[in-house]
Amino acid sequence: MILNELNQLLKESVAKVATKNALTFEQKLLEQVEFEISAEQLRGDYASSCCLKLAKHFNKKPVEIAEHVAANLDDSMISEIRIEGPGFINVFITPETKGALLKDILTHGDSWGATKDCTGKILLEFVSSNPTGPLHVGHGRGAVLGMAIANLLENIGYEVTKEYYVNDAGRQISILTSSVLLNAYVEDFDPDGTYEGTYVKELAERFKSKFGALDKEVDFGSLDEDKDIRLDTISAYFKSEFKQAWEEANEFSVSEILNLIKKDLQKFNIVHDHWFHESSLGVVEDDKSDLSKALKIIKDREHTYNKDGAEWFKTTEFGDDKDRVLLRENGEPTYYLTDVGYHKNKIDRNFDACINIFGADHHGYIPRLTAAFDVMKKDHQNIEFLLYQLVNLYEQGVKKTMSTRRGEYFSLSELREDLGPDVIKFFFLEKKSDHPMDFDMDLAKDESKNNPYFYAQYAYVRCCSILSKATFDPNSEIDLKEIENCFEIVSKTINYPLVLKEYALERSPHSLVHFVKDFSATFHSFYEQNPVLCEDKVTSNSRLLITSITKQILKNSFKILNVEPLEKM
Repeated sequence: MILNELNQLLKESVAKVATKNALTFEQKLLEQVEFEISAEQLRGDYASSCCLKLAKHFNKKPVEIAEHVAANLDDSMISEIRIEGPGFINVFITPETKGALLKDILTHGDSWGATKDCTGKILLEFVSSNPTGPLHVGHGRGAVLGMAIANLLENIGYEVTKEYYVNDAGRQISILTSSVLLNAYVEDFDPDGTYEGTYVKELAERFKSKFGALDKEVDFGSLDEDKDIRLDTISAYFKSEFKQAWEEANEFSVSEILNLIKKDLQKFNIVHDHWFHESSLGVVEDDKSDLSKALKIIKDREHTYNKDGAEWFKTTEFGDDKDRVLLRENGEPTYYLTDVGYHKNKIDRNFDACINIFGADHHGYIPRLTAAFDVMKKDHQNIEFLLYQLVNLYEQGVKKTMSTRRGEYFSLSELREDLGPDVIKFFFLEKKSDHPMDFDMDLAKDESKNNPYFYAQYAYVRCCSILSKATFDPNSEIDLKEIENCFEIVSKTINYPLVLKEYALERSPHSLVHFVKDFSATFHSFYEQNPVLCEDKVTSNSRLLITSITKQILKNSFKILNVEPLEKM
């Protein structure tokens, strides 16, 4: 990477100036000696403000330091050095160097942008929607975000395991099972609080066809008016009176809905490496279970206390707003202990970092899970949370309903069938994940430059169309002035690996979407002003080089965003 080479030259030059002035450097100060990518051609290809930061240490004016430092920056790839303002060093790279770099980038092809700068094992948990119904649009945003972040992290060298946590135990699954049994075997019941919608009725029909009739009539007796008490009574009744039917309906419902979820994700090309089931965490009574091991380590490190027969974790010592119950007074684990047990399992699998991508409504989980993780983790491990906000769907200015339990929501599969998966991904990733999103379905269908997905794909299509008629010849002459005239495309192409690394470390795939939008717009402008296929062979070959690298950068960016580049539209 040319910037790495320049930074090394700069550090060496500063060290020479320091030695001449009998000065020594702390590592912290030396780390600030670096160039940045220039946004404007007039400011050079790279610029450094390090002399302003060194002024106090050198006890000299920044501009004076800059003059001495610049005098040592002697390298054939540098065509000019300018000192501007109070002491900025602006460096211009020779057109010959840029031309050679662009040719080399084409040699790298699909691997350009990938580095091995980072090492370590990361467990990335995302989606993890309860298997109580098909994925809705909000789940889709988390799924698309998770896949893009996984791709960014892998691109800079991390070993990433993508995991889906299956909540196949607990009250929500009991309500789902009851909902299926009610729809299958009870003609008249109050659906309030149950899972509704066509998918539940279809599940019930398929289950009844597979299992057959019950061996006796269903009779709940008198049910409480309170919705939650009524639902729990119905679940308890089915469990005790129809044990086999309950167990089979439970397994059948979870399995069928998981299959629905997996199919939805596969159609978006979102693939999890591992599906971790909550039921595998075991029970507290088994000292070999994850639940038991998690509880033991927190108790052994004296972070718990007993109150009213329940076991509490002193999470307020770790910044939580209140302490949390691990074991209820009846000895049953809380949902929180289940989550803690799951994270104990993550820790035992020896990942260096555990990244959880949650919906914004889970923000309260962060301090309590961080508290447990920090108590149980090994020294090299850390935990990180990324939140994503809701998606509001609009069509013809009307907001669509998103009620999951009542089955009235607009599902992710419906959105995919209406628009296709890739435009959805692009739109989902366009805005920073912690900002709410208004998704304009009409704009997503628009085939004009107003639609950012269409405009970006159209740039790739243009490249493909041009290159189907003629290709860049690396052995033929190029006009270096043409390269100089394409400052933005050339700069972004040469520095592409650094850009991707920055986005990965910032966990910001939205920045890559904006990069693609800007890059596409720049190429459209280039195309409209510069006929690529022209009579002058040298000029044409130079513009074919620009077109080729544009196609390559767009292709590699689409791949990380998990979007298929289109050769025709």
